Amino acid sequence: MKNEQYFFDALNELISFKSVKGEPIDEKPFGEEVYKAYDYFMTLASGMGFETINYDNYIGEIVYGQGEEIGIIGHLDVVPAGDGWNSDPFTLTLKDGIYYGRGLQDDKAPLLICLFVLKELKDGKFPCNKKIRLIVGCNEESGWQDVEYFKSKSTFPEYGFSPDGNFPVSYAEKGMNIVKFYLPTLKNFSCIKGGTVVNAVCGNAWCKATDKGIDLDLIKKHNLILKDGNVIESLGKSCHGSRPELGKNALKPLFEYFLDMGEDVQKVIDYLFNDRGGLRNMLNEQGDVTFSPDLIEEKDGKIIITCDCRIPAPLSLADIIPVFDSFGIEYNAEEKHDAVMVDKDGEFVQTLLNAYKTVTGRESKPISQSGSTFARAFKKGVAFGPEFEDEPSSIHEANERISEESLYKLYSIYKKAIFDLVK
Repeated sequence: MKNEQYFFDALNELISFKSVKGEPIDEKPFGEEVYKAYDYFMTLASGMGFETINYDNYIGEIVYGQGEEIGIIGHLDVVPAGDGWNSDPFTLTLKDGIYYGRGLQDDKAPLLICLFVLKELKDGKFPCNKKIRLIVGCNEESGWQDVEYFKSKSTFPEYGFSPDGNFPVSYAEKGMNIVKFYLPTLKNFSCIKGGTVVNAVCGNAWCKATDKGIDLDLIKKHNLILKDGNVIESLGKSCHGSRPELGKNALKPLFEYFLDMGEDVQKVIDYLFNDRGGLRNMLNEQGDVTFSPDLIEEKDGKIIITCDCRIPAPLSLADIIPVFDSFGIEYNAEEKHDAVMVDKDGEFVQTLLNAYKTVTGRESKPISQSGSTFARAFKKGVAFGPEFEDEPSSIHEANERISEESLYKLYSIYKKAIFDLVK
């Protein structure tokens, strides 16, 4: 890795920003901490001699070269740290050959690597007959307002990749949908709250109980915790909402406890947690439908459960609506992003795939993924790393991490890919 110390100093600084979306302040649309991370990154790029374009602190662009345009897009905002960390989530920590910190995989380190690869390309005066546009987002985790703002000011390249998915290369992404279910309030439980963001499995949920809502034996049966005399808490394991099978949803044992205490929640357990409607049986070459109840709150006299639903092309939300109708629970479904596919045998995908094969020595094929990435911003966009096939994901989890070996490997893969794309 060229400029190694420079890179790690920059990564350490970048991880230190608690760049979770906050309230707008002055000309900082996503809050102070997101702005700090963004300003640091853009100032870093400018100091390297790159042309930079600031779109009113919503999103930025770093430009190098001339010719046919190729885009790279990532983001500096992160999901909340949550509980369960063994180190400070906003301090880059190296322990036993593994780096820890919120944003290491999603998406600060991969985006920073791409910037340093461009620096190596520029400083070395290597041949470049393409125009690389490195686009720096600030709102990927909670709304994509940055991308929408960019569209109002400029246009995206036709081809591009996002270093915010899976290796070897993801040529297709499932459609992302938000489904809200509305339940009546319960007899003996109130103030139900749980989850952090809609695209992360609920790792913690709690409620207040009346005297009739407390049964110590049943609390123990469902591995719940009684706190402060009347607060019942459920602890799970968070993970990315597109891969709910990798986590443990804290809402399920809480609702199973409600059921044992005589509350009318059987349909919730059957359909939202046990897949009685058969959503997982709807699958094709791109994968299966995934469904994850990730947020819960009481509001306006109802309990609202917000779910992350991913649908593989060519299926769409319209194909899933009849299944939701069969639940017999009031709901509202909103399509956030369409499913996308790029020619997996085309030159662009194959160039990226070859970079991965060359560095890792693995004979792999393009894949479809569940996650929704900024690759969708391009007409022909793909996700390209940073998650390796044989390594467990830690994205959106406590102790987000990447090994030293994998970090250096990432640099080599992105360098090979970018250098080959611009020839």
